[in-house]
Amino acid sequence: MICLTKNDQGAELLTGYLAKTLDTAGMAEVDRHIQECADCRGLVSVWEKLDEFAAPEVTADFDARLYARMAAEDARQPWWRRLLWRPAVPLVAAGALVGLGLLMVPRTPNVATQPNQMDIEQVAQAVDDLDLLTPIAQ
Repeated sequence: MICLTKNDQGAELLTGYLAKTLDTAGMAEVDRHIQECADCRGLVSVWEKLDEFAAPEVTADFDARLYARMAAEDARQPWWRRLLWRPAVPLVAAGALVGLGLLMVPRTPNVATQPNQMDIEQVAQAVDDLDLLTPIAQ
């Protein structure tokens, strides 16, 4: 078996092993590997210790105290930072994206603004070329 830390499905195997949802062959294979591999043995022991951890009870006024603390934190900031800082970040990012987009657009010359300049010699050459292509009537 490939080590759980080096296996692409290592996380799924570990959670299945700890939840005891693997089939008997899979459980036995992971058991054998854990006995041989010190890294995986340590990983399993950490997960087992996390299962033993008892989370403290949340008090009834937890939400109210949390929102009051957040409001107090906001009140400590200077007024200009509360008003300008939050909307400024997305505006600067949007402006940078628009500016980058304008720089990335290829520029093509506007044909309508360029004067149509033809040399008289070019016109004469074009007429001569047309005369060569025109069949002679017999």
